[in-house]
Amino acid sequence: MFDQIWTYFVCLFDYVLCILRTLPRDLRGLYKLLGHSFLIQYYMYRQQDFLAIFRKNVKRYKSKPCFILEDTTLSFQEVEDLTNQLANFFLAEGYSHGDVIALILDNSIEYPCVWIGLSKFGCITALINSNLRATPLLHSIRTVNAKSIITSKQILPEIENELKELNINKVYLFDPKSSSTTNGHASISDIETVHLYDSLKQCSTKPTKPIPFDLKQPVFYIFTSGTTGLPKAAVIKHSRFLLGALGFLSATGINDKDIMYDTLPLYHSLGGWICISYSLLGGCTTVLRRKFSASNFWKDCVRYKCTGFTYVGELCRFLLAQPPGEYDRKHSIRLCTGNGLRQNLWSSFVDRFNIRNVYEFYAATESNAYFFNVDSHPGACGFYSLIVPRALGSVLVRFDPTTMEPIRNEKTKNCIQCKAGERGLLLGMIGKSLLHAFDGYVNNPSGTSKKIVENIYKQGDRAFNTGDVMVADKYGYLYFCDRTGDTFRWKGENVSTVEIENILMDILKQNDVLVFGVSIPDTDGKAGMAVVLESTSSPINMSKLANDMKKHGLPSYARPCFIRVTKHIEMTGTFKVKKTVFQEEGFDLERVTEPIYYLNHKKQTYERLIPEIFNLISKGKLQF
Repeated sequence: MFDQIWTYFVCLFDYVLCILRTLPRDLRGLYKLLGHSFLIQYYMYRQQDFLAIFRKNVKRYKSKPCFILEDTTLSFQEVEDLTNQLANFFLAEGYSHGDVIALILDNSIEYPCVWIGLSKFGCITALINSNLRATPLLHSIRTVNAKSIITSKQILPEIENELKELNINKVYLFDPKSSSTTNGHASISDIETVHLYDSLKQCSTKPTKPIPFDLKQPVFYIFTSGTTGLPKAAVIKHSRFLLGALGFLSATGINDKDIMYDTLPLYHSLGGWICISYSLLGGCTTVLRRKFSASNFWKDCVRYKCTGFTYVGELCRFLLAQPPGEYDRKHSIRLCTGNGLRQNLWSSFVDRFNIRNVYEFYAATESNAYFFNVDSHPGACGFYSLIVPRALGSVLVRFDPTTMEPIRNEKTKNCIQCKAGERGLLLGMIGKSLLHAFDGYVNNPSGTSKKIVENIYKQGDRAFNTGDVMVADKYGYLYFCDRTGDTFRWKGENVSTVEIENILMDILKQNDVLVFGVSIPDTDGKAGMAVVLESTSSPINMSKLANDMKKHGLPSYARPCFIRVTKHIEMTGTFKVKKTVFQEEGFDLERVTEPIYYLNHKKQTYERLIPEIFNLISKGKLQF
């Protein structure tokens, strides 16, 4: 009895200490959350969307640089004039409220001006990955029922076949002024092309007639990255646009004195929506880049006197992989914000580049679950308050790693919440407020319904299934683990691909590593398979790799059974690896010509997979 009482008081004392330790963080987070909520309510009451806020900033900052790309600058007034010309032009072309135009452009200073201009009369822009071709491109354009295309003369020849299949016979080219032709119209392979800069000369810079205030009206469609399949178009309504943009401004404290550096693709939600809104709503200057360059990153920060930047995926790892240079600490960067800065890189990144504030966050384009690390706690992507754990409307629940579905309480049939230190599936509670809304995917009801989970806390409530696995420590800090699809079960154990990737990156001293599960005949679960990039400077020592994994603490069940050495790993524009092809090919020697190695368990070394061994595995005669 005494032991139980003692244990109770020890736990209570520890809980109180945790609350006291996290109270400053919670108060800071509460302050930012209340500020965000106030701004949302204020603009809703005043019936002002992002366009109205931008017009106010145009009057306030007029000649101040809004966007900069290389040696080209657009002031706030110039952005307003150009977007008005675009709105007037497309209205004259016959487009109207609710029409969809697909934007297929590489990063340019004109890119954000397109969707700003089209949104002024209610036309919806579909931001399509400029690298897509063939089936993914056709699928994306068909999904949103785009009436026409805005692209460049560089991209047009590469997508001509797709345009013909879609019966699109008129496209608009938006190339920089210096490369624009003198003729307003031209014909390329039966496709009429209109050079926008030439046509806009005749258009008025006066605003079009304002559209009625409607937070449910889409601003644009942003596509998921398509790392595991065809892209899905997420709807970004005016309500969600304000929610996300003001959320980042409130959480990070970015203001009109800042100069933000944006190297991310402008078809991506972070690079093309959030980073652009820093200028539109926050009044800061945004420096754009055509493509991310690790070697020029800090040079650009110094050149443009940037005070902050946005990162995603492996961008920070790429910067760390660069040799030390004179610009590493010569910059004026006071903050960075993004997601994907892994915990094992955090301290090295902050120390080497002298970054004071790292605002790691968790969010997804279509998700209603989001967190912010407001106190730069290493490795965390956010937190929940120990005092009010449900304040942000998200919950971690236990899940089955095989089916990826939430585990239910046998009596209530509701989901089971995770305890501290327990990996769980993140769900975002769906509610009536803007903060908890889930707008779904364009023309994809099945995809939308698949993302909804019912009966979480009680019968009848609903939540958005993020598909992401997280863990919370006893202080309420949240750490991203992996996607549910990136977890597989082997030898009765749950295996995290992210954990294996981190260890292999450390051993091999390279960034290009991906891990997934593959099926083996007559075997339960999935075996681990790694794909690593071939290195001519430092070839992989396969004979000692398994032992190196053991030294790094990787359990035997987590060590990959197969390793493929490839010459190219394709990534999305946001540095996410495309695993689909590698997963489909697996270790099938009939489909893969590149070298594959298998783990010889008796010798505990990796040996070349030859047809004879492959046949034994296929027949279930070689056990792992």
